[in-house]
Amino acid sequence: MLDKFKDFLDQNENTNLVIIIASIFILLIVVVFILFIFKAKKKKYRKSLDSLRLKIQNLKQHDVIKNYSSYDNLKNDQKLGILILKWKKEIDKLVREIDAQYSMLDVLEDAIDQNNYQYFISLKESFHKDLKDLEQKADKFKNEIVEYIDMASDNRKYVSKYYDMVGELKEHYNKNKHLYETNQNQVEDYFASIENKFIKCQNYIDKSAFVDADNIASNIFKEIKVLENYIENSPKILEKISDNLLPKFSELKKMSANFTENEMKQMNVKFEETYQFYYSKLKEIIKDINSFSINDFDIEIKEIDEFLSKFCEKLEYESENKSYILNQIHIQKDNIKKIENTGKNFISIFKVVNGSYNITESEIKLIEQMIIDIEEINSRLTNLISQFDTLEITYEEIKQQLSQIAYEILTITKELDKNLIVIDNIYKDEKSAREEITMMTEKINGTKKYIKFAKLDEQEKYLKIIQNLSLELNSLYLLIGSFPIDIVKLNESLKTLVVKVENTTKEINSKVYKMLLAEFVLIYANRYFYKVEYQKDLLIAEDLFYKHNYSKSYDKAMFVLELINPLNKKIILNKYHEKFSEIFS
Repeated sequence: MLDKFKDFLDQNENTNLVIIIASIFILLIVVVFILFIFKAKKKKYRKSLDSLRLKIQNLKQHDVIKNYSSYDNLKNDQKLGILILKWKKEIDKLVREIDAQYSMLDVLEDAIDQNNYQYFISLKESFHKDLKDLEQKADKFKNEIVEYIDMASDNRKYVSKYYDMVGELKEHYNKNKHLYETNQNQVEDYFASIENKFIKCQNYIDKSAFVDADNIASNIFKEIKVLENYIENSPKILEKISDNLLPKFSELKKMSANFTENEMKQMNVKFEETYQFYYSKLKEIIKDINSFSINDFDIEIKEIDEFLSKFCEKLEYESENKSYILNQIHIQKDNIKKIENTGKNFISIFKVVNGSYNITESEIKLIEQMIIDIEEINSRLTNLISQFDTLEITYEEIKQQLSQIAYEILTITKELDKNLIVIDNIYKDEKSAREEITMMTEKINGTKKYIKFAKLDEQEKYLKIIQNLSLELNSLYLLIGSFPIDIVKLNESLKTLVVKVENTTKEINSKVYKMLLAEFVLIYANRYFYKVEYQKDLLIAEDLFYKHNYSKSYDKAMFVLELINPLNKKIILNKYHEKFSEIFS
């Protein structure tokens, strides 16, 4: 029993020991766990602290702080200098604030060391908020600096570029100034306006007012484009207008002057109204161009050109019609007058020669009917002219009627011309008669000259004969000078007088020739009168001459000369012919 109890006690002591040992072990585990928890918590907060430290270190390496010293290079920049001084002060302040925050890391670390985690958390939240503010401020400075530096650079760049563009435009303008002479003052004012904007833009850049500079630069660019568009395109458009449209307007105005208002109405044309509409449209285009408003005027110009071409074509067509009508009226008037005069002349001539040249009363009546027909046509033409003047009918209707009149006149003309064969024969006879009369006149005048030169003893007698011939010839001149010429009577009178003149002049001329020849030979032979052996024959020759026996006087004197020299006859006749030709040529 004791042994059992002892065994029982021994067992209880072992159990307690186990319990005690287990309790101690558990306590150690709890202590270790608690220590582990505290250590893990501290590690967590230290890790959070390291994150804050890294953020501050990163913030200290922020571009706005990292490049801090480089901004000194921009202090002398006329555009950025003032801003750089301002930014550096702000950045210095930012750096100090970051350093202050960096110092707060020690406070946070002490809170962790002292296990004052609640304090750490409150400080951390405040620290984190301040750090975020500093980051935003650094980013803001960075963006602002980048924006202004880039903006300043861009402003300098595009303003310079725009200035070069304007320079190129001005150079092109000056080389081709003649193309813009109608708008020269406005173009030069436009250039001056852009140059003033450059000055204003530069002033804004100098003051670093880049937004304002951008606005002006934008306006400059727009105006450059407007001016560029004008300088490039206006000459081509204005050339089309000056070389094509304006001359057509002038031509159209000139052509319209050939038509009255009533004529325009008859053509169903509102000329003045339509002309002014399109002319004003063209002026508006020119005005827009000269105001530098260059649009796509192709449609308007094409419309104006089509109007001008169409209207010019219409007026040209109507003008040709009008000219044709006026010309035809003039021609047909002349034709009618010619037919009337010709017909009346034919009638007068045929009435005189009626019975000759196969002319009868029926031929004369046919011509008289033609004159009646042509008078009726003339009446219709007169009425047509009146309708033309009063515009009662269209040009086309007038042309048709004129064509009919021309056809009828041509028909009558052809019929009348059938008589030309007879008239031609009459005129041939008349021409022949005139030639005969002219020849008789020359013969009479030549004989008259012979008589006066020869100084015949019977000069008055022969002159009287010639005078009577001239009187008879004058009666023929009277016949041939009248109209119509009585060609039958003329020819009959002519036949008689031609023979009479021929015989009379031949007889007188022969006598005068023999007298002059005998006188010439006798005078030549008398140079030998001093020789006694020739005196008797020369005295006989002289006596025969004074008795008007010129042939025997010539023979006697020539006999003496041939005794002297057998060649004298030939020599003397040659000399006489030379002298005769000299006198009467």
